[in-house]
Amino acid sequence: MHVARKWALWLWLLLPASVGAETLPDASPLEEERPPRREWAYLLRLEAMALTLRSKTGEDEGFMQMEPTVVVDGGATLGLNLGAPVRWRLWNGDKGAGLLRKEDWDTLSDWGQWVRFLRLGNEATPVALWAGAMDSYSLLSGHLVRHYSNRGNPDQHPAGGVLTATAGPFYLEGFTSDVLGLRLMGAEVALDLQHLLSGRPSRPGRYALALSAVHDGRRTDGPSRTVTLAHLDGTAVLVARRDKASGFEAQIFAGWGGRPGEGGAWGVVAGAGVDAVSPTLDLRARLEVRR
Repeated sequence: MHVARKWALWLWLLLPASVGAETLPDASPLEEERPPRREWAYLLRLEAMALTLRSKTGEDEGFMQMEPTVVVDGGATLGLNLGAPVRWRLWNGDKGAGLLRKEDWDTLSDWGQWVRFLRLGNEATPVALWAGAMDSYSLLSGHLVRHYSNRGNPDQHPAGGVLTATAGPFYLEGFTSDVLGLRLMGAEVALDLQHLLSGRPSRPGRYALALSAVHDGRRTDGPSRTVTLAHLDGTAVLVARRDKASGFEAQIFAGWGGRPGEGGAWGVVAGAGVDAVSPTLDLRARLEVRR
């Protein structure tokens, strides 16, 4: 590189002045319009530490915890974080205890803990997929699933998944709390009424009609019967103000839902809500009347 520049400099000095004064041609339109090259980033890490955990019998057990991590950052539409703590037994343990802590890997769902985070697409793409641990997850309106966590039990480590899709005035969000066990799953389809009647609005979702359903198939910590819920609701956003750093939204809503196939297991809900976000505030308030 340095040698090439050196020869180019000497050649320019030897050329006549008229040649040196000529202007270089502009870059072709194809070169100007070429999209920026995607920057990929990678991280490989291994952490190790000793720790003591108390077993169900009250005895302290010693472990050497090794936690590998693999991170791939492919920009706004691709992200991957793999890793899990692997605990090797050092001392004590119940009779028949193995080299690895059994409670961390005794079900198929526990293998989902290797997926800490997976993202394909984003809110701006027609289809997006997200997977990993669920913490305070709500299914759109939140009437059937609100502030749900799939890792409340320290011995259960499932990986949940969320799929979103947009097609015209329709918006779909489906989820499962355990991609390997399919315990709690559901979906909600929202219809943008303003988009349907008058074309694509500047702020979608201002007037929406949504249908949602959730099915709880089984539990990993004991027997329980299955439950299916369905809900239909409408939402109207009365005030919406947004900028780059903050936003405010006030809405009213009403809905009707229950358990399909169960006589009398139905009810109604109506209320109002306020969402406010700023650099120093994150507020989501709901006032509902249910019957």
